[in-house]
Amino acid sequence: MTSKGRVFLVDDDPAVQRGVGALLRAADYDVDVYPSGDAFLEAFPALNLSGATLLVDVRMPGIQGLELQAMLAAESTPLPVIVMTAHGDIPMAVKAMQNGAANFLEKPFTADQVIAALDKAFAAGPANATSAPPELTARLQTLTPREREVMVEIVKGGANKEIARILDVSPRTIEVHRQKVMQKMEAGSVAELVRMAIALGVIG
Repeated sequence: MTSKGRVFLVDDDPAVQRGVGALLRAADYDVDVYPSGDAFLEAFPALNLSGATLLVDVRMPGIQGLELQAMLAAESTPLPVIVMTAHGDIPMAVKAMQNGAANFLEKPFTADQVIAALDKAFAAGPANATSAPPELTARLQTLTPREREVMVEIVKGGANKEIARILDVSPRTIEVHRQKVMQKMEAGSVAELVRMAIALGVIG
């Protein structure tokens, strides 16, 4: 069967190397595994980046995942990057996506989630600054002014209590607004909402 593309999997955890590697190969991807960002950079000059995507862990010995991503972005490397972490927080997701990450996955993720992220990254190609699609802009326009305020605080990483304090309302009110924001924006996760916010210029 024809390969769907090549994935450079960079993670220091042998269990992830084996498990995610096997999962991706079963989904018809070619997979090259690197145990660290340093190992990937050492091999990088000889790599063929055509039709490839980088799937990189955030926390590793030596060069960290976001450092590696930033280095590639600074060189305008034509390689879509998907960042994954077991220590996910929203500011980290924002930083990754501001640096041009194609997606952000929090471990443990499902097979469907990582395959969907890869399929989307391969379809889109290297991350570039583009205008938000019309349907995304339309969703944003359905938000009330208060919901927009809540959306901004969500993508900054604020918890309900913290957002409630900032906006001077009750945590329960924020919980309701949060649900409406996620529904109206059709966001399946906060990481996805972050991606939308950056595309829309809500944060940047």
